[in-house]
Amino acid sequence: MITKVVHGWRVGGLVAYLMGPGRAQEHVNPRVIASWDGRDSSWQPQQTGPTEFDRELGPLIRALRAPAVAANLPEQDRDGKRGYVWHCSARVAAGDRVLTDTEWAEIARELLAGSGIASSDDVGGPRWVAIRHADDHIHIAVVLVRQDTCRRFWPSRDYPRLREAAQRIERRLGLTLTASADGTAERAPGRGEIEKARRQGREPARHELARAVRAAAVAAVDVDGFVDELRSVGYLVEIRCAPSGDPLGYKVARATDVSAWGAPVFYSGSKLAPDLSLPRLQQGWAEAERGSVAGDPVRAARRRVLAARGAVAAARRGHVVPDEGVEDVVHAANDVLTALAGSSAGLATGSEQFARASRPPRGTRPAPGPRAAGLRRIARQLVRSRRMPGASDDSTTAAVALVVALSALTREVAAWQRERGRAHQAAAAVAAARSLDRWAADRAAGGSPDGQLALDYGSTTGRPRIDRAALGPSDAPRG
Repeated sequence: MITKVVHGWRVGGLVAYLMGPGRAQEHVNPRVIASWDGRDSSWQPQQTGPTEFDRELGPLIRALRAPAVAANLPEQDRDGKRGYVWHCSARVAAGDRVLTDTEWAEIARELLAGSGIASSDDVGGPRWVAIRHADDHIHIAVVLVRQDTCRRFWPSRDYPRLREAAQRIERRLGLTLTASADGTAERAPGRGEIEKARRQGREPARHELARAVRAAAVAAVDVDGFVDELRSVGYLVEIRCAPSGDPLGYKVARATDVSAWGAPVFYSGSKLAPDLSLPRLQQGWAEAERGSVAGDPVRAARRRVLAARGAVAAARRGHVVPDEGVEDVVHAANDVLTALAGSSAGLATGSEQFARASRPPRGTRPAPGPRAAGLRRIARQLVRSRRMPGASDDSTTAAVALVVALSALTREVAAWQRERGRAHQAAAAVAAARSLDRWAADRAAGGSPDGQLALDYGSTTGRPRIDRAALGPSDAPRG
């Protein structure tokens, strides 16, 4: 069950939308299924016309707003703060059964109690209503003003507590289990981003930018190099600095992605993925400086990947790895996959899948160590050498051996994550291993077309670009 919370100021406008036809006439039979006072469906607005959307909403809206009116709260933002209307949508997975109105009403109450918004035994709590207009989801509108004191309040840690409540409901009702709010997932594109991308016939900017930022971070050694890497392939980058001049953060945009006013649409690194904030990138650059330079990066990468697998396996057996944090080894392994992602679409898929499995949970501070530093350093060398995959039979063999070693490491990581109850990160690691296995098998059999070309790592379209200068006469594509 996926929950999403937004804040607003006009509960009347929210109720009118939820009880109306929707933006694309997608709402069907909108109805009140639960309320703060237990009257539930008795609050269903009376029909005033021929359609299901012709209803008298006034009594319900006035009842919900009464505590806010008593508190003299406005219906628009006057102080730059979040609105006191708490709007939560809760949706089940596509494969889950259709729940009844009674089940959804109970779910609404469990979510409100679990998030600390309202409990059934708190008669002076806020007023709220749950509305259903589709089979797979409901909406809960809450006015965050207590009825007994008419004082506005803010719930504490409502987002993570809401996620925990949703997981309890999933287990109780046998629904699809969703991930914990552990900060390992990338930020999903919003509805507006998805619709804009569909109109343009391209992927959402957020996905492309996350991939480009990760590749630039692996290739760079500092902030200036990071900016140069992104600008060299056509992205816009701005650095936010402290009064002292020290960099604090950054934001990035596609040059062709503009708002209705013609301004570039920027995304900060932390809004792309939790591990793409500037402090996290700087930590990785500092670690990479401690690694040693290898004469043959492909073979050196395989040795370091095998050592990383040994460290993860030792941690699974309960052995303490001296001077090493396994979380950081796992995260650094993704740098190696990112370094290889530009050489073929198959490896790019594996890299994107493993990214979720490699991120440490929110609040975890991985301890840096020599294995992680070596992985980050060799990843940078792989990007710079552009040797994946090589043109000769010897380097091809080394390339396949490296990818096979990475597959074994990702499977070890999957088992390690599974033992820690991180089912979704384990699944991401397994998916990455399968993608790597397919690439290695095709390449070993000589049947991987994208593995037989020298490719440019800097692609603004999200696909590898052919570096024609690196192709021999017999390799040039025809047509």
